[in-house]
Amino acid sequence: MRTNRRKSSSGKRLVSGMGKSTLVWKYLKSTFAYGGDEVDVSVWDTERAFTLQPSSESKKRKRDTLFPALYRVDPQVQNDNLGLRQPLRITSLTYLAPSSVSHHLAAGTGLGNVHRYDTRASKRPVSDWKIAKVGGIRSIEKGMSEHEIFASDHGSNLYSLDLRNGRIAYGYQGISGAVTSLAPSPTLLASTALDRFVRIHSTFPLTQQIGQQQEQKGQILVNVFMKCTPTVIVWDNVIGQEITAPMEDGDVWETLETTGIDEE
Repeated sequence: MRTNRRKSSSGKRLVSGMGKSTLVWKYLKSTFAYGGDEVDVSVWDTERAFTLQPSSESKKRKRDTLFPALYRVDPQVQNDNLGLRQPLRITSLTYLAPSSVSHHLAAGTGLGNVHRYDTRASKRPVSDWKIAKVGGIRSIEKGMSEHEIFASDHGSNLYSLDLRNGRIAYGYQGISGAVTSLAPSPTLLASTALDRFVRIHSTFPLTQQIGQQQEQKGQILVNVFMKCTPTVIVWDNVIGQEITAPMEDGDVWETLETTGIDEE
């Protein structure tokens, strides 16, 4: 696992702010998706975007017509209890199951919802679940298990979410700051939080039957306090590599070879 104060070295996620504006994006293979303030999820096919399309002088592209390489979701935000329009804000984004035909994505919103998208089925979210308990969704990442994602809010809540029914499978206890970044691996989950801790969590596969109670729940295995506030962590895709602990001062002298000096 690697941590970074400012940005991820992989370049798969970037949050840029200008005043109160926010933009999040991710790329995967030949596509990249983005969203932000008043911008719902949009997906670009880079291969089609940079391929010359046959033009016709007699027909001009209408103003509201999308580019052939662009898929854009129609914004659908429900009004509040007073009937007033609520702002649209995509705060986090992740790919779920990309293929050559369609792309499945999940996005977190500033209102605390998790949206699931299927670009082949509809231009609207196919699922909409209210998950966050404090503020909006802070971070979201696809888990290694099928139908599982991890999501955190602006409190100290971190959940494992079942995409089959939108219910929380289990949550993690003992976190005292908002989780800013998640890095799933085949056996563990790493996270960074505003309380200056990098944590290693245990993970368990979801139940085979939908709605069945999850008996095994994740726990915090390791807490590492950082001198600065970590904001991003990524998995380097290395499995089974042995880590050699640094030698102490006394161990260095024991490894040195002795020369044959005769004692007088």
